[in-house]
Amino acid sequence: MKEVIALRYRRLGTTGEFLPIVGQGTWKLEQADYEQARRSILSGIDAGMTHLDTAEDYGKGRAEELLGRILLARRDDVFLTSKVHPDHATRAADVRAACHASCRRLGTDRLDLYLLHWPGDASLEECVTAFRSLQQEGAIRHWGVSNFSLQDLDHLARLSPRGEAACNQIFYHLAERRIEHRVLPRGDRMGLSTIAYSPLGSGVFPPPGHPGNPVLERIARCHGASTAQVALAWLARHDSIMLLARSYRPEHTLANAASADLRLTPADVGSLDAAYPAAPYDGLLPTR
Repeated sequence: MKEVIALRYRRLGTTGEFLPIVGQGTWKLEQADYEQARRSILSGIDAGMTHLDTAEDYGKGRAEELLGRILLARRDDVFLTSKVHPDHATRAADVRAACHASCRRLGTDRLDLYLLHWPGDASLEECVTAFRSLQQEGAIRHWGVSNFSLQDLDHLARLSPRGEAACNQIFYHLAERRIEHRVLPRGDRMGLSTIAYSPLGSGVFPPPGHPGNPVLERIARCHGASTAQVALAWLARHDSIMLLARSYRPEHTLANAASADLRLTPADVGSLDAAYPAAPYDGLLPTR
């Protein structure tokens, strides 16, 4: 019998699309044990984690190929996202070619969401032109951006009307909150969802020796949950935030899924906010 967890859903930007708050990332999929990763991803889909995220840059396309194999009989059950590398985003024709190459590796005829992975040397004008063209031909359903700073979002706003772009996918977790000062509010005003990747950081969690850890551990004990589940539930407190929790072990994937049903109290959130304060925004974006 499938283990079904009642995930909460949230609207993607101003689209009519609703996604589970907790989705699945595939960074370093090519380095994982394939069979264990396959079981983990499929377990997540069965538990409601139907938003799957990948990128042409992950393993130089290998992650897309492996995910395509895993989704062979499940493509229509998932919302599939991939990302174009900025080196392939200086001309609209190159963006289009990269999108079709990603689709071939994934074994699909369309992407549900296509993102510019980070600004780099990309031409945002050319990207937006390509994204619109790909939408018109049905190769992508929605588009957005990733790793966009406040300045980058301002540039996007000048090129594209409110609601056209769906999201800004960004590094964000309990111990890394700089985007809250200006980037997150700017995205909200633009009608963007914020999709948090590496929502437990990119190393050991909770961060060893952090003075806020006793507070996190106390709240986890009160809810009969893990510290990771509490940290994921804290991220989901904001109405415009969804997250991508990567795991290649089925038991961890199901625990991540269950975090969407963990209800933190206002006192819990206030205590975590105080224990893990946001550093000042310095105009730069954190990266994992």
